[in-house]
Amino acid sequence: MKREMMNGFRHAAVWAVLFCLSILMAPAAVAQPLNLKGLDRYIEKARQAWQIPGLSIAIVYRDSVLFAKGYGVRELGKPEPVTPHTVFAIASNSKAFTAAALGMLVDEGKLSWDDRVVDHLPEFQLYDPFATRDMRVRDLLCHRSGLPTFGGDHLWIASTLDTREIMRRLRYLKPSAPLRARFQYQNLMFMVAGEVLRAVSGRSWAEFIQTRILEPLGMKESNTSIRFLKGHPQAARAHETVDGRIRVVPYDSVDAVAAAGAINASVLDMTRWMRLNLNMGELEGKRLFSKRVAREMQTIHTPIPVSEFEERTYGRRFRGYGLGWNISDYHGHKIVQHGGGLTGMISLQTLVPEKQFGVMIMTNYSPNSLPRALTYRILDELFGLPPRDWSQIFLQRQEKEKAAERQREKALQEQRIQGTRPSLNLEQYVGIYSNPLSGEARIELDNGRLKFYYNPRHQGYLEHWHYDTFRLTWINPIFDMPGKAFLTFYLDESGRVVKLRTRFYHPIEFERIGGR
Repeated sequence: MKREMMNGFRHAAVWAVLFCLSILMAPAAVAQPLNLKGLDRYIEKARQAWQIPGLSIAIVYRDSVLFAKGYGVRELGKPEPVTPHTVFAIASNSKAFTAAALGMLVDEGKLSWDDRVVDHLPEFQLYDPFATRDMRVRDLLCHRSGLPTFGGDHLWIASTLDTREIMRRLRYLKPSAPLRARFQYQNLMFMVAGEVLRAVSGRSWAEFIQTRILEPLGMKESNTSIRFLKGHPQAARAHETVDGRIRVVPYDSVDAVAAAGAINASVLDMTRWMRLNLNMGELEGKRLFSKRVAREMQTIHTPIPVSEFEERTYGRRFRGYGLGWNISDYHGHKIVQHGGGLTGMISLQTLVPEKQFGVMIMTNYSPNSLPRALTYRILDELFGLPPRDWSQIFLQRQEKEKAAERQREKALQEQRIQGTRPSLNLEQYVGIYSNPLSGEARIELDNGRLKFYYNPRHQGYLEHWHYDTFRLTWINPIFDMPGKAFLTFYLDESGRVVKLRTRFYHPIEFERIGGR
């Protein structure tokens, strides 16, 4: 026994030197499914190709940490390296935590997945009366509310609105599909799920997650608010390309919709979360939620169509959303997965239950597809598939998307009606505009240019397009929204501007309430 332990220690020491004291190896008894040396080289080469400042990755296998390492730096221009202890915003990877927390209440008999939301939150009200009455807790967690994808997200991004006020405004968010008709990704429904958690447990979402999940799991490097990243000695800084250069950008505050994406964690902490879910709710002899709840979370509740591209590229045959997790297959193997994205932060978590395998990848730059590329590179090796350079595949795909965007822009320019002018002088468009869901927005005149202002992340200058339609270029664009939008003014019979229509994630109309 002692001799085996000494051999294990020597083996671990060799790997520690090889990987600069930042790779954690599994016990010698666990067979290795991956060429870790080759993977290490590939990750760093790919990170540089994508020009990503910092990246952290951890892999678990058979209930052990197989690999954990940081690459690059926490902040561009500064020497502090990313390590397995570096804390990133995991964004929407938080959703599975919310589902698990509600599942714990299900285990305790305090809640049913099929409880009506209004029975716990009488103030809950949607635009559609039927959806208000019949929305179930399960519906909140699997993106089938009927509300548009990312609909209402402008209410929390760079906003000062709190959860209660956003909840009140939900009644004005028009659905784009009937309840349970199809998958439409909805952050605000997870916010509501967090409020159900509060109502049933008597604890805030943050307190419940901290005391019932993070602390029992020993996730000591994790927290539940972006506030804790400011000044944190191990925090990664957020980066985006601004004016053609990669720069540090402010963190997004997610506190108003915390249950949808507010957790920050290190990859080492996330190995404990992955092991818990691979073990169906149990870690190191401690059970947080039942196998029944785990199966419910990892079962498809909302099917998602599989595209020809997915079928051809990933060998995919099925896809859907569980409770806080994406469920699909990769060449015949079930994959439980979720991504996370905020300004300057992109992550991807992937579980392979049949192999007791998981990988978490975090980056401090957005947008980028490197976590997905690295994941497929790892899965190919795990499943014995022919090796493919997924980093290069996704880089080429990115270039094709840029070329397609240039073609779309060219087509738009060709549709532009030449020789027209605005109906009014620019001063006559200036004013205050309001929407029951969104609140107030302003049209200002700034050095002879019209400017739209809703909040710091939704503001930009207007360039005349044709007639009373203008092209809006966002000053500080959100990474997953187009950098430009159209804004059209509408006049009444007297020639006075009465409303404007533009687009955030979905179309929004503001009626004029003040101005000339």
